[in-house]
Amino acid sequence: MRWRLIGALAIVGLFSLGVFGAEKPAWQLINWDGPVPAAERLSADKYILPEGWQEATAGVESIFYFNSGAMRHDPATAENIRLFEEMTGIKVEYAEVSALILFDKTLSVFVARDPSVHGMSLTDAPLELSQVIGGGWAEELPFWTPEVQAIYPPGLVEALKGPDGKFYATVDTMRSYVLFYRPSWLKAAGVEKVPETWQEVLEAAKKCREWAVENLGPDYWGIVFPGDYNFSHMIQAGIYSQGARVLHDGKPIWNSPEGRNSWQLWYDFIATGAAPEACLGYSWSDYQEVFARGKAAFSLGFTTYIVRYGNPDLSPGVQTDVFGNPVDGGDWACVPPPKWDASMPDEYRAAFIDFDGFVINKFADDKHKAAAMLFAEFRMSKQAMMNEVLIEGNESFFPGVYDDPEVMSKIPYAEVRKISAQNTVMEAFPPGSKTAIDILIEYFGKAVAGELDPQEALDRAQAEINQIYE
Repeated sequence: MRWRLIGALAIVGLFSLGVFGAEKPAWQLINWDGPVPAAERLSADKYILPEGWQEATAGVESIFYFNSGAMRHDPATAENIRLFEEMTGIKVEYAEVSALILFDKTLSVFVARDPSVHGMSLTDAPLELSQVIGGGWAEELPFWTPEVQAIYPPGLVEALKGPDGKFYATVDTMRSYVLFYRPSWLKAAGVEKVPETWQEVLEAAKKCREWAVENLGPDYWGIVFPGDYNFSHMIQAGIYSQGARVLHDGKPIWNSPEGRNSWQLWYDFIATGAAPEACLGYSWSDYQEVFARGKAAFSLGFTTYIVRYGNPDLSPGVQTDVFGNPVDGGDWACVPPPKWDASMPDEYRAAFIDFDGFVINKFADDKHKAAAMLFAEFRMSKQAMMNEVLIEGNESFFPGVYDDPEVMSKIPYAEVRKISAQNTVMEAFPPGSKTAIDILIEYFGKAVAGELDPQEALDRAQAEINQIYE
């Protein structure tokens, strides 16, 4: 009888543990609002680790994640990894995965429920995040308290939520766009002022191309741009410069009146000879490297390249003027993105803001999730974001960085970047948008090849895109 009673009590105890007293997930052992509130920890000049992190990550020697591209192109990330390892003793290992295949590899990990990859970067988070959240593959992030949300940009904060209102991602890196140009080239070509509208950019790019053909050679161009998924950013810049948006009732409409105008503009850059047909094959980095080699007069590029163009080793082609004379600081400059035409307000000098998201693999074990969450939170802190701005030239997800006089005094083109960041637009696209952009690119190529009238090509692209959302 005694043993039956003990056995029955043991069964009841196990049942109670499983139902009523289940062990907390490791990350719930972290008090994100201690030793000071999370908003204060993140806003400090030096990141303050939350209470309980050591217990939550006990036994974790390393975490592993997919990095977007080669780490040599991500010096701020490398420095932040070093700082995190120094603070926690947890090693951060990573695989350098090309942006072209990163999302495919990420999906394969999720579908296989592979626990060995603890975190993933989403290179094109505005297009990819909704799919990851919708698949139920990302772990909810517990540090997004209302107080923390209040210190980050509202538009971006909203983009990190799922349909259930919970948070599943944070932002690693942000890049807004500015218009780069070569001052000596504009002067030599007879362009009297730096363009402020897209109509002026088109005319100036044609003049620069014409002058270059006569004086530099046939492989110098007025403007270059990408033909991969970032081509959509170019179309978006034209749309936003007219005060419009791509998404209507949550669906992408590219052939709106403003979309037609923008599509025609980028077609005209090639059709008039200002840009090469080779743009169709350029990646997001290729076209910016063409500018770095001194082969283009204009480029709507990432603010990241403010740092790269200032580095003679990385950008040898823009250190002299078009006649080969050395220029102190280089023969390049930048201004905020153009507005559509002179009738538009200056706040329409806007472009898309691109960001890399970071998510935690829901299928990883609890302790590695906790460590990966700690890494994710650190990377959105003021300390980490200062490195993104100062070392790499990215923008800061934490706005307080721009309130730091010491930081601002070290940022080249600080006012340009501030205006661009203020005017930039964020639209979080629904699932299927990567396919939609592939369709856009396909039909843009058909228009450039002369197979279709450009406006007919856009309408056909939109018709196929509509089928995704029917």
